[in-house]
Amino acid sequence: MQIAIVVVSIGLAAYLALAGIGCLFYMKQAREDAEHLRISSALTRFIGCCLLAAVVGLIAGLFWRPLAIAAAIGLLLLMVGAVIFHRRVGDPITTTVRALVVFVLAGFILAVDIWLLAG
Repeated sequence: MQIAIVVVSIGLAAYLALAGIGCLFYMKQAREDAEHLRISSALTRFIGCCLLAAVVGLIAGLFWRPLAIAAAIGLLLLMVGAVIFHRRVGDPITTTVRALVVFVLAGFILAVDIWLLAG
């Protein structure tokens, strides 16, 4: 299970780092998404900061599990918000696939880290 948590954490951290940098610097895709979702540039940049904090938490959490647990909980909440914002503008559920995949992976990390911490 140790190998799985390392692979999932690093893979998710890499994806979130790219997404977080895009949001933080309000790059073209982030700008288009923000306009579509009717959210401000400030909120988009805040989301980018949250994503980058999750990256730090996931990587540092490989060495101290409580950080990974906190990062996973934060990601779960952030992805629930993403689904809500997409549904609010009338997007079909298929547009939320990325958020749902991140939600599932964060849930996996949370469950495994709690299990490893307890065991």
